[in-house]
Amino acid sequence: MHNNYNPSSYPYSINPPMYHLPNMHNTYKTSPYPHWANTPIYNPYFNEQDGISHFVSLLEERGFIVQKGTLRYIDILKLASEGIIDTAFANNAGVPYGAYLLPPAPNQEPSPMQKPPKGYNPNDPHNYPANIEYVGPGFNYKLRPDEAIVLIGQTPPPAVYFSFRSYLGFVENKAEKDYSDTVTSGDQDTGFYHFIGASMGDQISNNFIWTDSTPNGSPGNPFDSSTIIITTADQDVNQQMRNALVESGFDTGIMNNDIIPIDLVRMGLERGKDHFMFVMRVAIFQNPEVGWDYIDNLERYFTVLRITPKTPYPTTNPWPIPVFKKRETGITEYQIVPKSRDTLDYLRNQIIRKYKNQEYDIVDLELDLWEIEGYQSILQDRNALIDDRDAVYTRTESFKLASDDDFVIIYGVNHTQTGFATYLANSIYGEELLNGVVAGRLTNELQYPADEYFPEYYKNAKYYYVMKMAREYKEGNEVIIPYSTGNPQGSAFGVDNNEEAFIGFRAYVNQKTKVAPALFDIIWGRAILFTKKKNE
Repeated sequence: MHNNYNPSSYPYSINPPMYHLPNMHNTYKTSPYPHWANTPIYNPYFNEQDGISHFVSLLEERGFIVQKGTLRYIDILKLASEGIIDTAFANNAGVPYGAYLLPPAPNQEPSPMQKPPKGYNPNDPHNYPANIEYVGPGFNYKLRPDEAIVLIGQTPPPAVYFSFRSYLGFVENKAEKDYSDTVTSGDQDTGFYHFIGASMGDQISNNFIWTDSTPNGSPGNPFDSSTIIITTADQDVNQQMRNALVESGFDTGIMNNDIIPIDLVRMGLERGKDHFMFVMRVAIFQNPEVGWDYIDNLERYFTVLRITPKTPYPTTNPWPIPVFKKRETGITEYQIVPKSRDTLDYLRNQIIRKYKNQEYDIVDLELDLWEIEGYQSILQDRNALIDDRDAVYTRTESFKLASDDDFVIIYGVNHTQTGFATYLANSIYGEELLNGVVAGRLTNELQYPADEYFPEYYKNAKYYYVMKMAREYKEGNEVIIPYSTGNPQGSAFGVDNNEEAFIGFRAYVNQKTKVAPALFDIIWGRAILFTKKKNE
């Protein structure tokens, strides 16, 4: 993981300077003039800074209060290491996350480390209670159903995957229910809440996002491109945002809807209402140096605006609950990979033959579904761990590395070769903090081949992989497991011996459907723990 989090930077700024958005030139825009109102024109002189300023001015003229937030890199492992949070939310090891840090709504109390909202009167007895402050001020926020959040900026540089999405974050505790085994926050003033972390629909990913290079979602290169994401619960509010954006010179072909399904959430600023969050994630930059410079400076590439009507009005045209993109293709890996049962058993035996030693015990780790996703987690009142509908998640049972000599062999069907995934990530986690500390990744270019375990003539070896996780290099291709104690990055960046750990499996983006493979259409991975016997 990359680190740049500095706890001394609290409170986070919620009023960053308005930057000119780099590399956002020569895009098709819509003229604000009436006789060109619906005609996309090529405008190389369009200035995004001026467009944003005009957009804000229009909204204020039309009775909205506009406040600036930020999209900021959140170093989860750093926060967990410093005890600021007590979970890493089962982070995808090595993958950076960005999140909104929003100001409070007008007439809402600021949280302890937030600046007051625009027009705040601390003596108003009708002020709404503050949002809870978990991860950072403004990371969790309540929303009125007539509010909007508008993100204007530039997509990441080339990577295997990126996405944006709003989530249901913390929800009010239910009476007589025990939440001692999950993440909780709140007090008598704000109310008491527990974390859900549920996606509210499909991701706005590099495969579907509307940008100046992929206008209206057409094929193209979605990286380093202008884009707009509009978060609303009501279609009329969404249309008002779009109208003002078009009149400010922005093209509808780069506008994406981030829908909050109002029937599944409890919106409002009152005590006990739901908190929301917004997450951006990027995996495997083509050029890591360029990619991390982008992540470290997200506020240079994005403008985030919280938009609130001065006078609340009823929302009469809520978005319907969205229909999910279809994951099934009509074929499964069982048809593509011949004799998979026998071959996986053969591969297991060959692995054991290679590593078997009378000094080691061999444990086949059981694998199961890791989490339930979005809507199901909301209805079941369970933590979805900030799920992504572009990925399938499975995990092993918990285990302990008893000594530095212990290691884990992970093996299975390589979904990138069957077409059922774009990349795989197998990570080791500490059970207590759900901290992903290191991952072995497979893409079309990056492999952990299983060829050595098969006869030379076996043509289907390409469908399999074998990965070793260990404390040190002995064969040269191990995924090295870092320690927690003494880790210079922080304690959450590693896992120690004799601590509960597990392996988490991710399979991202079916190459045909461009969303996650169907859970039971793929052949799940396997893992074997080799643990050295204790001397008598």
